[in-house]
Amino acid sequence: MEIKIATLDAIPQIEVLYQELFLEMSILQPKYIRPTKQDVNFIRFTIIEEDSDILIAEKDQEIVGFLLLKEMTTPRYTCMVEYRYAFIIDVIVGKRYQSKGIGTALLLEAKKWADTRKLDYLELNVLSGNKGAIAIYEKLGFQDMNHTMRFEL
Repeated sequence: MEIKIATLDAIPQIEVLYQELFLEMSILQPKYIRPTKQDVNFIRFTIIEEDSDILIAEKDQEIVGFLLLKEMTTPRYTCMVEYRYAFIIDVIVGKRYQSKGIGTALLLEAKKWADTRKLDYLELNVLSGNKGAIAIYEKLGFQDMNHTMRFEL
């Protein structure tokens, strides 16, 4: 398996994995997330822009997982300490390839990506019901920093 930065020719395989990701998320949060396709322009823009990348895990010329990340800066709000950080927007490893260390490898490569850019930390959001992903993140040293709470009307 090889981890590398996606190029535009990877878009069709990334699209397939996005459908799998959105389906999994819709199962965990059916009231708020629906299975759908990702906007191809969003994928293209992420690949082209200098402040974002899609890291792909490739095995036998098949993309078996990816991690999308973007360089960010904390909001300019007077009480907040300003940081530059990498925000992990999406992570998916195809069903057939899960529990083989691919997600961990993608996250470690994301850490290198952030280190190269001299960013201060990695950040991500995860659905509270995604226990498998949470376990991987915690094993790699991610810590719970806040909670999103919702009151339904």
